[in-house]
Amino acid sequence: MVPAEVIVLEKHTRWAPELSRQLQKDGLITRASQDAAGFRKLIVAATAARKDYITVLDPVGWPGECLPLIAWLRDREVRVVIVGTAEIELLEPSLRELGATTVLLPPIAGKEIGNTCRRLLELHPIQSRKLRSY
Repeated sequence: MVPAEVIVLEKHTRWAPELSRQLQKDGLITRASQDAAGFRKLIVAATAARKDYITVLDPVGWPGECLPLIAWLRDREVRVVIVGTAEIELLEPSLRELGATTVLLPPIAGKEIGNTCRRLLELHPIQSRKLRSY
């Protein structure tokens, strides 16, 4: 069985190492990118390999770039966890409308994100989604 992945996009390394620590014992792999192009490549590679995966987006430092990514992920039926800030709270309904599966708001603990990722991977494995070529 191919291990599931958590693919993280964050401008400043924070959540990827924490998720790696949280999820390693479950056999989940954490991959991270600090730019949108690299993030898209990770998504395309995981999809081509027929891996189960979810994404975690930290919009701090680039909220405008994250909005088109959320829509791009929605079109591919990818689950999206947004690790928000207090400023993003007002945008939560719009983020969900765009395609965010979960929006976590402060205070956020690494364990909370890890549990959210585990739950989403258990509830919605890739085998139950329609697979498309990209």
